[in-house]
Amino acid sequence: MRRLILAVCSVAVLACALGPATASAAVGPPPDVAPPLVVATSGNKFPLGFTITPNRAIALAKTVKKMQEIHRTHHPLRVVPYVWTLSHYEIYFYYKNKLIADQFIGPSGQIGATYTGPLMLGAYARGGYGQTFDSPWVLIPFTAMFLLPLLLIRGRRWLDRFDIGVVLTFGVSYALFDTGHLEPAVWSFYPPLIYLLVRMLIRGARSRARVGRLECRLPTIVLAVGLLALIAGRIAVTLIPPNVVDVGTASALGAYKILHGQSLYFASIGHPDTYGPLNYLAYVPFELIWPGSWHYLPAARAAAITFDLLTIVGLIAIGARLRPGRDGWRLGLLLAWLWAACPFTVFGMEKSTNDGLVALVVVLVLLVLTKPIKRGVLVGIGAAAKFFPAILLPLVAVGPGNADQRTVRKVLAAFVITVGASFAVFMPSGGVKEVWDHTIGYQLTRSDIFSIWALHPGLAPIKLALEGFAVILAVAVAFRPRGSRSIAQVSALAAAVILAAQLPAMHWFYMYIPWSMPLVLIAVLGAEAPVEVDAEALDDGDRVDPGEPEPVLAGTA
Repeated sequence: MRRLILAVCSVAVLACALGPATASAAVGPPPDVAPPLVVATSGNKFPLGFTITPNRAIALAKTVKKMQEIHRTHHPLRVVPYVWTLSHYEIYFYYKNKLIADQFIGPSGQIGATYTGPLMLGAYARGGYGQTFDSPWVLIPFTAMFLLPLLLIRGRRWLDRFDIGVVLTFGVSYALFDTGHLEPAVWSFYPPLIYLLVRMLIRGARSRARVGRLECRLPTIVLAVGLLALIAGRIAVTLIPPNVVDVGTASALGAYKILHGQSLYFASIGHPDTYGPLNYLAYVPFELIWPGSWHYLPAARAAAITFDLLTIVGLIAIGARLRPGRDGWRLGLLLAWLWAACPFTVFGMEKSTNDGLVALVVVLVLLVLTKPIKRGVLVGIGAAAKFFPAILLPLVAVGPGNADQRTVRKVLAAFVITVGASFAVFMPSGGVKEVWDHTIGYQLTRSDIFSIWALHPGLAPIKLALEGFAVILAVAVAFRPRGSRSIAQVSALAAAVILAAQLPAMHWFYMYIPWSMPLVLIAVLGAEAPVEVDAEALDDGDRVDPGEPEPVLAGTA
């Protein structure tokens, strides 16, 4: 285990050292993290890198057949040319001050696509979002590695394996999304969300023994070497893309502001300040080591890699805690393998988002589940970073069950002090109201396109009902089921609460799958079960009565 951790850390250090090798000297951050889309202020001036003027781009846009059809039914139209820096024109057409069409014109006059409806506002949903992730050289190997141990597991029903494998069905939604089919893409991510929610509720409601012995027919050395190969692939996928998604940029920008004594919360078009202060603080060490290079952003990439490696180590440690001896390490390696091979955890790495921080927090909470103060602090860290982990507080307060009032008070006190101190240190001049307006207040009122609630406002009553269900569930899991709870049960309940909170979200995205992925793995593979024992191989003093529960084995070498 020590050798494995050392090898993982060595690969990470080497990758992070090579990644920013070509980075330029440290420079100040860009003024904003919004897309570089600006209004063309002069109709006859050539933007940098363009060979046609905005006026010429407007004239070309008006010749497009689809735009002519729109103009015949909607007139007069107001036309505003926008310049996407060093890329293309977007010609916006307004009818009665409402945007109704967006026409792409290339920098040299090439006629591009015409967008109407939600795709006018959601540039990310127009196709080709995945870049490196979309390559078959990435998707096929990781998917195959994800399926391999599931196919080789013995001692679990096909339904148990499906509970893990169902995450791949999000690929149907992603394939539609990545080819510009927004409406079916949105509708098709809800079935796997609902399925996982129901299954996790069932698993969390009671600890049900399973007949058979959990065995993964992969030798220990194969599990270890395969995990290292997966880690190396994940790091490569993180370092290859030329750019970092806006979430990673925003996180690094917040770290830059902390290091330079600037306020985290400020007026901005792109709203990079929608997170809690601890999210930005977590990026400070990486911005110190790899400053600047705001296009490649080595700090954001290094942070994503570090959060991922710590999550993997945490999963191995949980496996070792669930099972005694070598079997525990094998279970831990199996959990880490499935996490590392899951295509949608790879997706978050490719984009260098901060969602890996959430996965790390939930894994650490499970590791300290019997320590009231520590688990309260960790949930507080999650809440002061990404806000939503606060919904786990009632469940975490009870922890493994049978918690007395003194224990619950310790958890709550640790949570309140952690969150309060975090915001107190970074409180802007406008106080709590300014923080609210820039963070939760903004997120609750933002417009979006990637949910059925955003595409169909008439479904608002259903959305409201689901929000109420999520709140009720988050509180109910503190009281039911009664009695002691295994780590697998707590994991299942936590996953159910997270999934319930995602259902009514105005904006859902594939980056959110890793929030609950470690919990699902532990809930399915970490459950207790009786094992079959060869009575003749035991002495009389070591005999086991039929049905007596024994720890589940992760497999044999």
